[in-house]
Amino acid sequence: MRGSFRKACWVHLQGRDARSDVERIARLGFEEVLPNVVAVGGPLYPSRVRPQHPQAGGRDLVGEFVKEAKRRGLRVHAWIVSLCYPNPAFESSHRDWYVVNRLGVSCVDEPPYVPHYKWLCPSRPEVRDNLTDLFLEVADRYEVDGLHFDYIRLPDALLPKALRRKYPGVPLEDVAKPEFDYCYCKVCREKFAEEEGVDPVEIPYGSDLYEKWIAWRARQVTETVKHVASRVKRAYPGLEVSAAVFPLSVALRYVFQDWPSWGLDLYHPMLYHEFYEKSVEWISEEAKASAGRGLPVSVGVLADFMKSYSEMEQAFRYALESGARGVTVFAYPLPRPELEEWVAKALAGI
Repeated sequence: MRGSFRKACWVHLQGRDARSDVERIARLGFEEVLPNVVAVGGPLYPSRVRPQHPQAGGRDLVGEFVKEAKRRGLRVHAWIVSLCYPNPAFESSHRDWYVVNRLGVSCVDEPPYVPHYKWLCPSRPEVRDNLTDLFLEVADRYEVDGLHFDYIRLPDALLPKALRRKYPGVPLEDVAKPEFDYCYCKVCREKFAEEEGVDPVEIPYGSDLYEKWIAWRARQVTETVKHVASRVKRAYPGLEVSAAVFPLSVALRYVFQDWPSWGLDLYHPMLYHEFYEKSVEWISEEAKASAGRGLPVSVGVLADFMKSYSEMEQAFRYALESGARGVTVFAYPLPRPELEEWVAKALAGI
C-alpha cells in the first residue's frame, strides 16, 4: 500500500524560479504536483480560449515549471479553475454566461461574499464548450499527466460553519437565503420549467420540489464535468482527469456537487477541518466515508491549519489508513517555515 500511496501538492505559480521551486518540492517528498495553470481570474499563459489573468501580463508562467517538474520525474496534473472566472474583459463580452441569484441579480453586479465570486453557469452549452476548449488547450500546450477541475460547482448556497460569521447577512444555521442562492438565469429557469412545469423562483424553501431543484442544479454541474471529461478522454485517452471537491457530507447541499456520480479517475476532497469547526480527527471520518464507498480519493489537507507536527502526521496517517489513494497538500509555497519540516517528516513516514 505505502509504495503506491500518492504524495501530491497543489502549487501556486507566481513566476518564481521554476527549477528552484521544483527541487524544493521534490526534497519535501512530493511525487506529484498540481500547478495552478488556470487561476481565479484566468489562464496563467497566453490563451486563445479565455482572456489571460491580468497579473500574468502576457507571460507564460506555466511552461517552465512543467518542464522542470517533468525533468525532475514528478507527475504533473494541470490545476484548472473552471467556473469561477472574474475577468473584466470576459464579463463584458459574455455577461449572460454568469450566474444570477434568486432575486434576479447577476453575480457580475453583486458577487456574493467576496468581490471575485463571479461564476459561469454550468447549464449553458456554450459554457461547457468553452471549458472543454480550455482543458484541451492546456493538454495541447503542455506535457502533463492529467487535468484537474477546481471550482467546478455553483457559488456556496451554504458556507462552511467557520466562515459564516465573516460575511454580513449570512445565517449561522443551515438556511438558504435568496441572495446566496444560484442559479436563476433565464436558461436555468426555462430548462427546469420545461422538465417540472414550475418556475424555480416560485418554489418554497424546504419543500420537496426545492429538493428536486437542488438535485437539478447538481445535475447541471455533473453534466458539465462529463461533457468536458469525455472530450478530453477522446483526444487524450492516457490523461488522468481529477477534481478538487467538497467533503462528501456537505458537497451536494453546500455547492451542488454530486461528485460520486462524475466518473472521474480521482477526486481530491478538500478536508479542511477548521472551516467546519472540526478537529483533525474529522479528516479520518470523511476520508473513510469516501474511500469506504470505493471512490478513488486523495485526501486534501490544508497545511496551514496544522498546529503541530503531531497534527500533520495524524492527518497524513488518517489518509493512509482510510484506504485513500493518497494525500494532496494545500499548498506550495507553504505559508510558515516550520510546515516544510513537518510535511517532509510526515511524508517520509508513509
